[in-house]
Amino acid sequence: MKTNYTLKMALLLLIATFCFSNLTAQVRILRLDPATNSVTLKNFGSSNVPISGYWFCNFPMYAQVSDMTSTASLDPGEEVNIGSTINFAVADGEFGLYTTNSEGFGSSNAMIDYLQWGSAGHQRESTAVGAGVWDAGSFVNVSPPFEYNGDGTQNGAAFWVTLGVDDFETISQIELFPNPTSTTLNIIINRSAINGTIGIYDILGKEVISQSINSSDALQLDVSNLISGMYLIKIATENSVETKRFIKN
Repeated sequence: MKTNYTLKMALLLLIATFCFSNLTAQVRILRLDPATNSVTLKNFGSSNVPISGYWFCNFPMYAQVSDMTSTASLDPGEEVNIGSTINFAVADGEFGLYTTNSEGFGSSNAMIDYLQWGSAGHQRESTAVGAGVWDAGSFVNVSPPFEYNGDGTQNGAAFWVTLGVDDFETISQIELFPNPTSTTLNIIINRSAINGTIGIYDILGKEVISQSINSSDALQLDVSNLISGMYLIKIATENSVETKRFIKN
């Protein structure tokens, strides 16, 4: 009897250790920019987590992480920025992160993170609610790009904010001036920018200006015909894609 009790306790300890390691090895969506279809994942846990088998879902589109990045795992505190092969709507959309597709993307057991913006009631909202990572009827109502500002254990729309201008400036290789502007937007690209494109999008995600880039010299865009408001400018070159914001007076 004592032997059976000892075996049971050992088994319970093994299960608890496994569960605890899963809880501490927690990968979350850290940033999402629907204008550039880029997603940053971060390991908020305390152990290495394999992510190559993870899946992105934006119903009805799906993609496996291994097909989008060579990064196979994340160490504690490590981040990876992934250019998604599935597209997101700037003004109104959803995104789910799954550990596997073996149970189907409607499975709450496989979903580990989620956000929806612009409105509630998207296809995978109920799955996220069942997984305990989202609240029914809620959505992120700030302008993209989005950034998670929780500690990894907190869920829901309240923990998603607009990625600030200061965050852009820290990593930016692009200068815009004047900003705000009423007529002309000057663009300086501090890197080689041959064979690229510039797209300007309104807050609803509609492209309002498109222009090709064939040199890294300073560029000028006439924005005088745009209505007043905030716009996203997406600059894509052979080597990178970057999005910034500007205000039209």
